[in-house]
Amino acid sequence: MKIKRGIIAIGILGIIASAFVYSNQPVGQSLPPDGFKIDTLAENLIVPWQLTFLPDNSMLFTERAGRVRIYRNGKLVVRPVFVVSDVFADRKTGLLGLCLHPDFARNKFVYLANNYTDSNRKMRLRVVRYQFGNDTLTNPFTILENIPANQNHTGCRLVFGPDKKLYITTGDADQPMQAQDLKAYNGKILRVNDDGSIPADNPFAKNDTARKEIWTYGHRNPQGLAFQPGTNILYESEHGPTGGDEINIIEKGANYGWPVIHHQDTRQDMVSPLSEYTPSIGPSEILFYNNKAFPQLQGSLLVACLRGESILKIQLVDNKVASQEVLLKKQYGRIRSLVTGPDGYIYFSTSLNDPPEGNGREHYDMILRMRPEGSSNAPLSSTKLAASTDVANQGKKMTPALMFQQLCASCHGDKLQGTERTKGFINGFQYGADRASIIRNITNGITEKGMPAWNGAIRKADIDGIAAYIINKTQKAPVRKKRY
Repeated sequence: MKIKRGIIAIGILGIIASAFVYSNQPVGQSLPPDGFKIDTLAENLIVPWQLTFLPDNSMLFTERAGRVRIYRNGKLVVRPVFVVSDVFADRKTGLLGLCLHPDFARNKFVYLANNYTDSNRKMRLRVVRYQFGNDTLTNPFTILENIPANQNHTGCRLVFGPDKKLYITTGDADQPMQAQDLKAYNGKILRVNDDGSIPADNPFAKNDTARKEIWTYGHRNPQGLAFQPGTNILYESEHGPTGGDEINIIEKGANYGWPVIHHQDTRQDMVSPLSEYTPSIGPSEILFYNNKAFPQLQGSLLVACLRGESILKIQLVDNKVASQEVLLKKQYGRIRSLVTGPDGYIYFSTSLNDPPEGNGREHYDMILRMRPEGSSNAPLSSTKLAASTDVANQGKKMTPALMFQQLCASCHGDKLQGTERTKGFINGFQYGADRASIIRNITNGITEKGMPAWNGAIRKADIDGIAAYIINKTQKAPVRKKRY
């Protein structure tokens, strides 16, 4: 279904001066609005590019310098979770997008996007899947690589959709016409399965003259993707040339025009933006706020603004812009990542180490939290995986049997019969089949074989319970001691 859209332009006063020049819709501002408090959670960082939350309420985030970090129980863990060894980090390049697999509680998959240089010293972008365990990342598996990149216009936001497909934004890599070339990755939104394979329903999946991963094309430098709750409509934010920043509704196979059209241009068979911003606001990550902590933000599209140094609140009615409001204007500098936490509060990061636009300051960059006035400023407490089950199991008592089904059955069989992957249940336990050995396997994992370590993700008592469940189910059957 095609969604009819109009173009709404905001002038320079809308973001960086005292009043708005705005066609059709009034825009307010707040510094911050009444009812908000801001907490500083972490500082002295280098462009925390993407924030996300683990099921235990810990915050996982990337620093553009190449580090993956954890913020847990109110403290930044000093030791990085992971350091990308060949990251190319210069100006606006480095370690960028991060997301979790929709079934992370089961498979522990984490996806990262980073810049690197190939054998010809050309800058590239790759997306790699890792497995999280024991506060580290292992088992790298390349989803996509050799995506052209440059100092500017390299993307790269990673988002899983309601369809459990991975959406990847790429910039034009300062080669504008490549955004119109279906044989190039530049200036696209890509869509792949969780293992990097091509979904059969991609618009160019059967086109041998196009990159089959392409979902949409004609983009300049998209850095925000968000699915609207209830409708599953995909929205996108995009950096324009000398202004011309965009918010778009993304439709399968559509051409968004760059560089043929931009700003308020129109052309047949090319999609013009839902709203357009001149001069630039520098839109980065976007999110739909859908939590009760801030009733005044319910249903709003929030936009992290880099050049605008603010958060833009967009109220939508029937997929059209009804009103806009600027939050936190010029209070914390360039805002890069913007996410909703498990507590319903809004977490965001600054991006001041962005030459030439950003000017680093003492203690910057930072991760901050917006919470309702009068609420507790206590940090999110780390919880156990058992408290973060999938919807189908909410309300059920987390017995060892149920935890086995959630964490182990996909590889070892729902009745401990083994699967094609494990070739028999006990084959998955390289230390043997006694209780202590099984506990070691569950605790430490067998990462080289794809079995994650569950230590720290679930309680020791739960590990003991799963081991007892396994022993109870296998004690009447002959035990196979063959190892991996």
